[in-house]
Amino acid sequence: MKAIVIDDEPHCRNVIERIVEKHCPQIEIVASCADGIEGLKAILKHQPDVVFLDIEMPRMNGFQMLEALGNEDLNFTLIFTTAYDKFAVKAFKFSAFDYLLKPIDNEELIATIHKLGRRAPSFPLASGFQTSTVQVQELKEYLHAETPFNKLTIATTKGIRFIEIKDIISIEADGNYSTIHLLNGDSIVASKTLGYFADLLSDHSTFFRTHKQFIVNLTFIKEYVGGDYNLIIMQNGLKVKLARTRKDVFMELFRI
Repeated sequence: MKAIVIDDEPHCRNVIERIVEKHCPQIEIVASCADGIEGLKAILKHQPDVVFLDIEMPRMNGFQMLEALGNEDLNFTLIFTTAYDKFAVKAFKFSAFDYLLKPIDNEELIATIHKLGRRAPSFPLASGFQTSTVQVQELKEYLHAETPFNKLTIATTKGIRFIEIKDIISIEADGNYSTIHLLNGDSIVASKTLGYFADLLSDHSTFFRTHKQFIVNLTFIKEYVGGDYNLIIMQNGLKVKLARTRKDVFMELFRI
C-alpha cells in the first residue's frame, strides 16, 4: 500500500515515517512533501492509497490542494494531521474523517491504520478507497461554521451517507455499533458507539440520552408511559427505555 505524507512541519513528517516504518510494514511511504504544491505533484505521480494531510500549510494549503485535484471523488483515503482545537475536532468527526492530533501519538497512528484494515478486509492488497469530494466540502464548511453543525456524515459498508441531523428520530446502541433511525423509515448502522454520538450531538439541545442504550430526538416523542414500564414511544413506534436515573431530568425538560 502506497502512502504520501504532506505536512509543512519536518518533525511531524519524520514521526509518521518512523512509526509507519517500524509498526506498519504493509505501508510504503513513497513521498514526503512540505506543502500542497509538492503534495499535488506527488499524488499525480504515485497514485497513492493513503494520504496523510495537514490543512494549514504555506504556498498551498490542504484544501487548495484537494480542489486542484478536480471535482471527482479522490481515489485514496485521507487521514488529516492537525493541531486544531476541540471545536475543529468535532468537524472532523461530523464529516467522518480519520484524523491525528499533533503532537502525533504512536498508538493513535497505529490504531488509525489498523482501523482502515478492518474497514476493508482486503486492505492493503486492494487500492482505490475513495474519498467523496462532497465529504471534503462538508469538512471545509464545518471548520468555518459559527453555528452547530446541521448534517452528519456516516461511513457505511456501501459508501458515505449524509444525514440531516433534524431527520434523526433516535440512535440505538448495539455493542460497538449504533443504529440510527431516520424520519423516512431508514435505519443506518454506524461503526461508532452510542457514547461517540452523545458527545457529537451535545451541542444540539433536541437530543437527549434516555438510557445507556438510547439517544432520542425530543422533537419526535409521541408518548411517555410511566409506572413500571418507564418507556418513551417515538413517532416511528420505537419503544425507548428511560433510565430511572434520567427520569427527573426528562420530566424537567417538559415541565411535567
